[in-house]
Amino acid sequence: MIRNRPSSLLQQLIVASSLILPWTLLLLALDQLPLLTDQLDRGQTIGRDAFNFWMAGKLAFDGQVSQIYDNAEFVKAVQGVLGQEAGLHVFPYPPTALLFVAAFGWAPYWLALLFWSIAGLVTFFFATTSWRSDHRLLALFLMAPIILCNIILGQNGLLTAALFIGGLRLAKSHPILAGIMIGSIAFKPTLAILLPLALLLERCWLTIASAAATLIVLCVLPTLLWGPGIWHDYMQQAVPFQQQLLEHGTGLAQLMKLTSFMSMSLLGFSNDIAYQVQIGFALIALGLVTRYALYRRIKGGFDGLDITILASATLIMLPYSHFYDMTLLIGGLLLICKEHSLNDESLIVRSGMFGTLWALPIVGLLLNIIGLPVAPLILLCGLALLCYTPHR
Repeated sequence: MIRNRPSSLLQQLIVASSLILPWTLLLLALDQLPLLTDQLDRGQTIGRDAFNFWMAGKLAFDGQVSQIYDNAEFVKAVQGVLGQEAGLHVFPYPPTALLFVAAFGWAPYWLALLFWSIAGLVTFFFATTSWRSDHRLLALFLMAPIILCNIILGQNGLLTAALFIGGLRLAKSHPILAGIMIGSIAFKPTLAILLPLALLLERCWLTIASAAATLIVLCVLPTLLWGPGIWHDYMQQAVPFQQQLLEHGTGLAQLMKLTSFMSMSLLGFSNDIAYQVQIGFALIALGLVTRYALYRRIKGGFDGLDITILASATLIMLPYSHFYDMTLLIGGLLLICKEHSLNDESLIVRSGMFGTLWALPIVGLLLNIIGLPVAPLILLCGLALLCYTPHR
């Protein structure tokens, strides 16, 4: 629990939120303003990204799965709802995600969006905080810019972070439930890249078994419901499109990617060099997190520092992720404040890096916009400091 006097940890995050929240509101206002003034030139709608989930769910619910991964057909389906002026819409998630979004297919969009937003907010809250938390921590939760971004943009970052963080926190006490939560990240599997290693080193055998069983079920069910062709369509159409978007895309979608690959691309380097730098960053992150895992003192479970380190390393290793995926990192920082597991005099606190990491999703986006894509380097420095920071 947080002590009675405000900690340097909490103070840093409150100050960081106060400084970055106005910029967040400005960015969101500029993004959402066309909803009120212009045509849907980019396919804008309230909760724009959630609309793609709902449309895919509606098509799956209606049995029209052949249109989901065919981008031209998917756009036609979107235009049938939003009008011919709607821009490019795609559904890049694997068939495992269809099991989740199909549950929204029966409902009108406004109801699906409401449920989606509430589900993400509530699950993230209970994964990172609680009603019994210090009032300053509750205020910090409400001030978190990344939460507002996920809600306004209709993104899945809150739900993904809740599964990631909740699964790790419950790995020892409720291993079967934890495995189900971790296995459910199959709808966005790249974010679980380090979880098998973490669970293996912690010897969470029952959690591993539960996660594996959940993953198998989530892979088999789409095949039984919609046929094996659904996987073929995903691999032949969605995956190549994502690669093309990563390597040759333009516009705001690229600026939202806070990865070392995208940083090099934005600086004008070739894809080959960008991939080489990405691999280098990934190897350094993997080395840091592996060393930390091997030398950490046994605590009988994953705490806030462990989760923050795993989240940071995961984000560094991926060439394709967006600023709202950093909700994993923000959730870990909230847990550290809740547990007060770091010394206020530790280097990462005294250096100001703790507050920097909290603001990094928005600051990284702003830096990309002005041509200074250094967010991955900042995150790597933060990871190094975290790995060498002793517990309180």
